[in-house]
Amino acid sequence: MCSRCAFVIGVAAVLGTPTSALASKGEPQGLEIAMPGMRRIAGNVWLGRLTDSVWIHTTTHVIDGVGYYPANGAIVVDGAESLLIDTGWNDADTNAILAAWQRTGQPAISRALVTHFHFDRLGGIGALSKRGIPAFGNPRTIGLAEHNGLPTPRPLRDVEKRKQRLGRVEVFYPGEGHTIDNVIAWVPSNGVLFGGCLVKSTTAGDLGNIADANVAAWPATLDALTRAYAPRHVIPGHGTIAGDSLSHTRALARLAAQRLKTG
Repeated sequence: MCSRCAFVIGVAAVLGTPTSALASKGEPQGLEIAMPGMRRIAGNVWLGRLTDSVWIHTTTHVIDGVGYYPANGAIVVDGAESLLIDTGWNDADTNAILAAWQRTGQPAISRALVTHFHFDRLGGIGALSKRGIPAFGNPRTIGLAEHNGLPTPRPLRDVEKRKQRLGRVEVFYPGEGHTIDNVIAWVPSNGVLFGGCLVKSTTAGDLGNIADANVAAWPATLDALTRAYAPRHVIPGHGTIAGDSLSHTRALARLAAQRLKTG
């Protein structure tokens, strides 16, 4: 296993071992979980450690015509508390993540960030609310979520105008791309960029779901993102963290934008 994907010794014992009953369900059928060595903590939920203070969770959900499709989120340890980035697809996913996180003995999750309005990002806000954990997002996300009958976060005010912080995590709105409200999260101490669905994995063959996208703006938005940060690790919204996902996404976005112009 490569060093950047190393899973801390002993975490597997803390989180538990998957059973044969779970093995037949929940496995990704489109793309893959974020990195090798992640521990399966529920039938469709995985958790693994990327750096000293950044963990990744991957949850799968059945998508018509695809099967179980994985979505990545993260947890950032910040002193005596932790920040959850994206919730998984629904309350059950979030509850599984929270329960497994408690078993690690790491600082409790005290708040959350959702990176845009799709339900793989904020579908578990209800589970957070029941535990008194506030979730924050781009103010644009609130209206979009309400319009689509989805749970809404609290506004992270002025994030569209300037970078904002949730503890040690910097939240940046680079512009429209996958959606008009997509934000990213930057952990400067670890050089980790959580790109969400604005960034595609190196195994993605296209931009994926563009129903709510601004394809024409996507290349310029990626340029703004790469001007702002030089990450050591990039976590895309779906699929593997391996390889240069920013360059891969830029190529996909430029191709799609060009086809839009000439189409």
